[in-house]
Amino acid sequence: MRPDVSDEEIGMRSFQLKKQKATELALEKIRFNLGNEWRDLNSEQIELLEWVLGEIWAFVARSEWEHIAFSELTFADISQIIDIAGQIIAHKKIGSVGLNEINKMIKKLSSE
Repeated sequence: MRPDVSDEEIGMRSFQLKKQKATELALEKIRFNLGNEWRDLNSEQIELLEWVLGEIWAFVARSEWEHIAFSELTFADISQIIDIAGQIIAHKKIGSVGLNEINKMIKKLSSE
């Protein structure tokens, strides 16, 4: 017999699944665009990038997220995003400040 699951738990799980799917798609576009440069990122950097992309997904409007051209991010852009994510994790930068910085950077890549 299955225990009762609240609507809130279902909603939270749905949110997490949508966030994970959106993050994976963005990472796939970035990885494809970077090509061989992707290999220059270590696993810790990739985990930071994945984490911060998920945070950005939760931070911005869905319509805004859908228009971000992740495939146009350069290795320098990715390095900067990872650096900001590291500062957030290390509590050297307030999360909302760092996410705003990243959001401004990737907003420039919006495809209309």
